[in-house]
Amino acid sequence: MRGTCIMRNKVAWGLTTLLGLASCIALPLLVMKTGGDSRESHSLDAVVRLDPPPVVTPSSQPKQPDIVTYWLNQEKKSEQTGHAETATAYRKRIDAYHAGLPSALPLMSSWPTNQATSTDMELYLRVPTPDQPLKPTESPLTLAKHEPASGVYIGMLGADRRVGYDVTKIEDVYGRKHALYLSYVGWRKVQTDTNTYFPARTAERVKELDGALQIGWEPRFGLDDVQDDEYVRRFAREAKASGIPIFLRYASEMNGAWVPWHGEPQKYIEKFRLIHDIMAEEAPNVAMVWSPNFWPPDTIDSYYPGDAYVDWVGFSLYSTPYSAEKEQLQGTVIDTFAPLYKRYSHKPIMISEGAVAHTYLPTNQAYWSWAESQLGYMYGHLPRLFPQVKAITYFNFSRAQAIRTNGSYVYDIGENPFMDGYYQRLIASDWFLSKVEPGVNPIPYRYTPVLTSSLPTGRQTALVYPKLVNKEGKPPFAIAIYQGDQLLGASYEAPWEIEIGVRPESASAPWYVVAYNDQMEVTAVKSGIGPIARTTAVTP
Repeated sequence: MRGTCIMRNKVAWGLTTLLGLASCIALPLLVMKTGGDSRESHSLDAVVRLDPPPVVTPSSQPKQPDIVTYWLNQEKKSEQTGHAETATAYRKRIDAYHAGLPSALPLMSSWPTNQATSTDMELYLRVPTPDQPLKPTESPLTLAKHEPASGVYIGMLGADRRVGYDVTKIEDVYGRKHALYLSYVGWRKVQTDTNTYFPARTAERVKELDGALQIGWEPRFGLDDVQDDEYVRRFAREAKASGIPIFLRYASEMNGAWVPWHGEPQKYIEKFRLIHDIMAEEAPNVAMVWSPNFWPPDTIDSYYPGDAYVDWVGFSLYSTPYSAEKEQLQGTVIDTFAPLYKRYSHKPIMISEGAVAHTYLPTNQAYWSWAESQLGYMYGHLPRLFPQVKAITYFNFSRAQAIRTNGSYVYDIGENPFMDGYYQRLIASDWFLSKVEPGVNPIPYRYTPVLTSSLPTGRQTALVYPKLVNKEGKPPFAIAIYQGDQLLGASYEAPWEIEIGVRPESASAPWYVVAYNDQMEVTAVKSGIGPIARTTAVTP
């Protein structure tokens, strides 16, 4: 049932034990120059005197407010909407920010190694996307149907409390036009208002929005009922007549036993290929999306129809606070998605249906701040770490809809005051595309992991990926990057992108990435010369 009524297993990457450095390595004392003040009031002061940054293409999106201004705005909004606890949480963040990072960070090889760390961090640097000249015998890279060269189409199922399935409201509610709109179509079901099999009325609204339609087409009577007949042919002709880009997610989540088209991989492949061939003949505007659920992963491959029949690979990808009826807050969607990406990244990938659950209905327990951080991984890190992810459609399902369908989770962004503003902040990035435009290429760079002990000189953009290895699933409050005795920069939100600058005289010094909690206590340290344990046990 579209992944909303089954338990999601979340597979957390293994905890990397933090070890002390070898005695032959002298660890420096990292001291930040504060002009006599014991706290650093602005994390970027240390790099303002470096060479000016290179010219960057101006963003097509309005400039987002800095993190403190954003928190202030959210505090005010929370007070106005009666969310007193949320307003208090934002005030605490603002106070912690103004308290500043500690003035010194002692790194000693005598630190104990038996303390649990809050996160295992990876450091990346932004590099230009390489231009690869073609050899005389090579042809240009062929993109799939409707595929952008870079960037991510933003999409949504508008089943939330405020949109109520009226896709024309999404831009006003969420602050940005979306490229994709998700609709489900029952097999052999007549759309009574238009006397069509295809959802023509929804397509008309989407066309007015200059958007595209993702259709979940579900053979509810089983695979034997899927034939080359007038129903399928007419559906295809009506899809073509819509005049908009269509992403046809036919018989999705086939790897899960909760759908009636599960259990016969060879028959599934036969029927998928049949639908592909009919669409290729009747509806050239239709891209075929093969879309398993992320769980269970061991049955996915046997259902793959073959590259010639799949335009896009889609995944249902959810983050929920419970798994197998037990609370499970550790890890993120990236942990479960990474091995799937490795197998299918030769195709453009869409998160055809994904969401973060913020309320568990059986106990009515809210996980608002946890869900906020999980959203940051889905929309902040996922596109940057996995550039073949080129569409994300949020399954925006309200509490009322979840209760009506006997669901366990509430995914509605607007029913979580932390997620509401954060989603709008995340999708404002140039990474996200508001229109389906094949070949568009707004992101001329990629991120590569730093595998050496030093950093290149000059101004550049770094990204820190903090894996959530603590049982509370709590992300860092702040992350700072140091080199030798120099603070290079800090960030207070996912995707933890930090503008840094390395002076030539510091180029040989090792780098350190440090995570802090909201008490500005160190909870994890990652070094270019090896993992480092932390000095005392503090709350993550």
